[in-house]
Amino acid sequence: MIDPRVASGLRDLPPKVMIPRERMLSAFRQTFGGFGFVPIETPHIERMEVLTGKGAGSEEVLRQIFEVTNKGGTPGELALRFDLTVPLARFVAKHIDELGVPFKRYAIGSVFRGERPAKGRFREFTQCDFDTIGTESPLADAEIAQVIHDALTAAGVPDFTITLNNRRILDGFLGSLGLTGRSGSVLRSLDKLAKVGAEAVLAELERAEGGAGLTPDQARQVLEFAEAGRGGPDVLVAVESSLGSDPTVAEGIRNLRTVFDLLNEAGVSADRLAIDLGLARGLDYYTGIVFETTVKGWEKYGSIASGGRYDNLASLFTSRRLPGVGASIGLDRLLALMDEAGWLGASGTVAPILVAQFPGTSPKVAFKMAARLRAVDIGAEVFPDPIPIGKQMGYGSSKGHRLAVIVGPDEEAKQVFNLRNLATRQEDRGLAWSVLEDSVESALQVLAQPGGGS
Repeated sequence: MIDPRVASGLRDLPPKVMIPRERMLSAFRQTFGGFGFVPIETPHIERMEVLTGKGAGSEEVLRQIFEVTNKGGTPGELALRFDLTVPLARFVAKHIDELGVPFKRYAIGSVFRGERPAKGRFREFTQCDFDTIGTESPLADAEIAQVIHDALTAAGVPDFTITLNNRRILDGFLGSLGLTGRSGSVLRSLDKLAKVGAEAVLAELERAEGGAGLTPDQARQVLEFAEAGRGGPDVLVAVESSLGSDPTVAEGIRNLRTVFDLLNEAGVSADRLAIDLGLARGLDYYTGIVFETTVKGWEKYGSIASGGRYDNLASLFTSRRLPGVGASIGLDRLLALMDEAGWLGASGTVAPILVAQFPGTSPKVAFKMAARLRAVDIGAEVFPDPIPIGKQMGYGSSKGHRLAVIVGPDEEAKQVFNLRNLATRQEDRGLAWSVLEDSVESALQVLAQPGGGS
């Protein structure tokens, strides 16, 4: 017999995982659509040269690419996508004449990275991306942050912080230290600060082989700049006084201030926002504003939503300038966090009603009652076998059904039904068949109120 286990870093997703997952995806899709983002889909498999073009991804990500080779195929020709942003750049380069600009898209799908599996980290995971292509407006930057805020709020994430920075500020600072040519390696090291700590980042900044090769003084200044630049918009004042004459830095500061002002006008609480001048994001294609989102008290999971501006990525595929900005919500990491925190329900069903098949009663009764409930958008599952009613109720309770509709032989003769609360076992008896839909809907409304399930 073949061992049924899955490969390392991959998972089966049972109903208790898929039900809250689908609920969350529905909230995301509704939010994205509300801002005018439209859905697209790109292949899971891309040509290797698409994924590994200059600036497409960091060296660390490119090392994690899963190569795909069919029998008789050419090794190194195809690979599984590692994110949804590089395929987007290819997509818009190919279709932009028919799409027009600005083009606002969202895409939800699996991506693949051969990284070491850990809590909240998998080799196959789902990203929920939303991007605006064809504009450099700070309004588009602010809107991406607002979508992160609204999508996570709609999904029931209780206490999160969206941290922002602008890579132009970091680039200007590194230029003041004479490190312009080494900015990529420096930023990749800084991106690890929250994960590995200051001492490890300092050592990597100084390391010549596999690091940035900075002098001890340069490494110290980089780390001090990153650690001092955390807080609200007020942290920009100190940077402006020391580096504001640099046009690159000044542009980054203006952008962040404008984004904060726009988010304030949109009603996003300042408590949800922060600035971190050391925030770099590890991917090489970011050129302006960058985002990372963490849940307060659960920072060990890392960012659950991140992204930024990438004004040059499409240049891999077209000579036309197509600036873009976007972000991605890491669905699997977010769900793992919320599950550990106890913020997800444990229901094993999406239908709130169980219609019992009482021994000695015609199955047509249960079948018709369930159909009537579904006709008014109330999910109903019919138990398939006329086993003892207690076992059917036990099944409904274990699956998470809220109510059970029960019709025994006596009820069938009188054309009435009993409605049982499966949590409390309380039962309304002798309800007329003619009021089935209204009775069930009213009972569900009571259960939906605070304390209604008790």
